[in-house]
Amino acid sequence: MTSAKNNPWLCRFAGLTAFATFLLLGLGGLVTSHEAGMSVPDWPNTFGYNMFLFPPAQWVGGIFYEHSHRLLASAVGLMTTILAVWLWLKDARTGWGWPRFWAWSRRACSAACA
Repeated sequence: MTSAKNNPWLCRFAGLTAFATFLLLGLGGLVTSHEAGMSVPDWPNTFGYNMFLFPPAQWVGGIFYEHSHRLLASAVGLMTTILAVWLWLKDARTGWGWPRFWAWSRRACSAACA
């Protein structure tokens, strides 16, 4: 097995994703403590606007907490997806991970059906 080169940017991005997830949990607590759970009832829109284009001037009261939580959750979801793809591609380059597993499973299925 080849030793994988350590990538400091991958480590930093994973740390940033973990930190953003921690912030998301805290913001979710603010949503709950301010009883703002259904301040914006029409997900994935926001009062008829695209969720990402909702004017900040209308972020008042409980809408501020819930909408901020939604936007941060979208960012955390995107970061998690990027991190998963980055790790998958890193494994694919070293010869381990999904491509190798896929080839093994195809061989195993072919042998079982023969």
